[in-house]
Amino acid sequence: MKTNVPHNVLTISEMTKRPNKICAEMIDIDNLVLTDELIKKLRASKSMFNKTTYVQILCGGIRYNVEGVDRMKNGKYRITLISPQFYATLYGLMNQSVHLAKLQAIS
Repeated sequence: MKTNVPHNVLTISEMTKRPNKICAEMIDIDNLVLTDELIKKLRASKSMFNKTTYVQILCGGIRYNVEGVDRMKNGKYRITLISPQFYATLYGLMNQSVHLAKLQAIS
């Protein structure tokens, strides 16, 4: 039985593969200062579909992937990170360093 699936439909595993053209970047939390450019990179990194930019945050020797970037009403940014072992929440203002507000083990 032949199915009529378009050839441009990708599976989840195909979408999450990192091709060689991707711009991968590792940023240590101590060097993380929020700028417009960095916010764009972090938002692109959390997207499953935009794989031209990929940023990981290094915190306490553990690499975290970006799970979310939210601008709050008070002008602060909340950045949620995930690793295989932990969730982390960072807060910061534009043009300032971020601080680790919450670190939680994944159970």
